[in-house]
Amino acid sequence: MPEILQWADIQNQFSDSLLLGNGASMAVHPDFGYGSLFETAQENGHITPAVARIFEQFGVNDFELVLRRLWQASLVTEALDIPHGRVHEAYTEVRDALISTVRDAHVSYDDALPHLRLIYPFMARFDTVISLNYDLIVYWSAMLGNRNLGLYFKDGFVNGSFTEDWDGLRQAYRGAAGSTLFFYPHGNLVLTRTDDRGESKIEAQENGRLLDAILDQWERGTAIPLFVCEGTSTHKQKSIESSSYLERVYREVIPASGESVAIYGWSLSQQDQHILNQLHRYPPERVAISVRGGDQGFAQRAEELMRRIGVEHVVFYDSASPGCWNNSILAE
Repeated sequence: MPEILQWADIQNQFSDSLLLGNGASMAVHPDFGYGSLFETAQENGHITPAVARIFEQFGVNDFELVLRRLWQASLVTEALDIPHGRVHEAYTEVRDALISTVRDAHVSYDDALPHLRLIYPFMARFDTVISLNYDLIVYWSAMLGNRNLGLYFKDGFVNGSFTEDWDGLRQAYRGAAGSTLFFYPHGNLVLTRTDDRGESKIEAQENGRLLDAILDQWERGTAIPLFVCEGTSTHKQKSIESSSYLERVYREVIPASGESVAIYGWSLSQQDQHILNQLHRYPPERVAISVRGGDQGFAQRAEELMRRIGVEHVVFYDSASPGCWNNSILAE
């Protein structure tokens, strides 16, 4: 059976890319452990019969997809001077359900802060951070790191738009000792689509007010969210192809993960097969995978998946190891 090591035993072998799954968010806030946003919305009473019928008509449980299609329809009716009617009502109902669900599920900045102080030094070990999560944990951590390290963390957005030369941002800047680029293959709460078919990033002067700024923009209808959090691997890939930013991260960033990839909190589920497919294009030489609670069944399955995509060297480490993610360097 695979040996499960401590992070300190292997950390010097892994510095190229860090790939984060939902377990990374759950380590900060257990409420991120829901099966899906739609299920959480149902449990919290935000999916009214009227909203449920809208999702049924589209045949999906994906908030982002339904909102995007309704929003596009609303823009068409507005351009043709057609009364908004049911399209606008449906958009408002789904949007309000999403806002209420995110408010319920997301951790506050103040509650996350003790974790962020541990996370950003861990992320700074890597050239690239790839987060599959829609929440603000990685963004908040990066912004906290930038206050303490200079402009160390960069997400590829320059003057509000994703730059063509994202790899050129790796050069140290403004006195920072190095750099870490971070990306969201499935999008993020901080990213939006706008009515000119553009994609941008929402910002707030204070990190603690960022979530409110995001929800406020959704509420005012000036933008819609850009993230993918539901569906099969095929469904997720189709949603990725609808966005210039997501498509570029998917096609350009993931295959360029480098020789070493550390994975934290990713279950390598069938729904994320598209991510494995991109890693397979240029397989890293070595991969380290976090294991929770000594789960040998998961370790064996993960090792088989990595071998299948051409990774020669696979090691496993305890997700509670001192010094990794939000675990203190000193054992508790």
